[in-house]
Amino acid sequence: MKSLLLSTVTAMAITTALSADEISDLKVQLKALSERLTTLEANDKRNAEQTNTLTNELINVQNQTSFTAIDEDKAIQGMSPAASKVYYSKNSLSIGGYGELYYSNYTHDGANTGSKDAFGDTYRFIPYIGYKFNDNIILNSEIEFEHGDTVAIEQLYVDFVLDPLATIRLGHQLVPMGYVNLYHEPTLFNTVQRPDIEKQIIPSTWHELGLSVYGKTDSFEYTVGIYAALDMNNTGATGKDWIRKARVGNESDTGIENMAVVARLDYNGINGLQVGVSGYTGKAAQANIAGNEEGRMTMIDLHAIYQNEGFKARALYTQSHLTHADAYNSAMPEKARGGYLNLEYNVLPFFVQNSQRLPLFFQYENYNLATAMANGSSYGNTETFTYGLNYFPHDQVVVKAEYLNRKNKNTATASSYFDEGIYSFGLGFIF
Repeated sequence: MKSLLLSTVTAMAITTALSADEISDLKVQLKALSERLTTLEANDKRNAEQTNTLTNELINVQNQTSFTAIDEDKAIQGMSPAASKVYYSKNSLSIGGYGELYYSNYTHDGANTGSKDAFGDTYRFIPYIGYKFNDNIILNSEIEFEHGDTVAIEQLYVDFVLDPLATIRLGHQLVPMGYVNLYHEPTLFNTVQRPDIEKQIIPSTWHELGLSVYGKTDSFEYTVGIYAALDMNNTGATGKDWIRKARVGNESDTGIENMAVVARLDYNGINGLQVGVSGYTGKAAQANIAGNEEGRMTMIDLHAIYQNEGFKARALYTQSHLTHADAYNSAMPEKARGGYLNLEYNVLPFFVQNSQRLPLFFQYENYNLATAMANGSSYGNTETFTYGLNYFPHDQVVVKAEYLNRKNKNTATASSYFDEGIYSFGLGFIF
């Protein structure tokens, strides 16, 4: 018993002695581990910083090599969001565009109606290609493929951005008249085709070589410029197409004889409302009938848009006057005027709450393409009534359906007046 007790005491003493040595060693090891841990933490911090740097660089590379999505809140003055992409793109190169297709079926009533077949048209496919040399020098272009077999350049210009109050635009550009001529993408107007008034009196899409300056304040936007003038010597510049056929466009076979001055002012100081006025004046071309004085073309339009939640209203009135019309053709129109009202309301929220839209719309047009002519005659007043709907499965895609009734008096011969009805369906998109 005494031997066992002695052995135990001895073992405990030895253990106590060994534990003290081990503790000393452990302290040394712990200090070494602490120093190593500090080194590892420093390395981890440095690695994390490097990782963040590489991540940011990767994001920048992705931004520079990917295409910019449309931002509805970043439309540049006088341009749609799709046409504006190059201005806010992080990539120097920007590609956007729009397209529209439609099918129409004619019905007729009354006398002298003739006949028209139903038809479809791959109407337009339009790429926007832009390049930002820097934040102050920006190239933009609009290339039109129409009816599947016609190619034209509708815009090709360079903007020199000096200040929000003044940007200089030089090159082939849209003439800043009306509404649809500037905002002509199919998601921005609800009829299948553009209003008659903004095809015939304001000849959308109206684009000419020119130099302009535009800018804006908190409440106002303005554009003023000089552009190739309408040419009444152009082939076909008479009859109901007298303004539309007078556009010079991409090329003039006889040269650009005259320049016109165009000015536009819009007020945006009330939320949801825009009201504005545009004006055009310029010589109409070289007189081609000996002894007659060269004419001058003058145009003006008043336009307004109001939007509040699902409701939207758009109205426009325009008139044109050509002096010395007999210098170009004995049957040349001298004056034209017209106006339209377009109302729409999004009814989809009554049935389902989502990001899609289903506006129902009504449009009324009243116009006369020749209230006076050089030979003393005139056209009658034409009216159109259009009822339809648009379905937006996405903000950038629209499916359209409508019925249009036109009381067509676009002639100086009353016996040739007729009514026509047109059912149309369309598909439009922007990107």
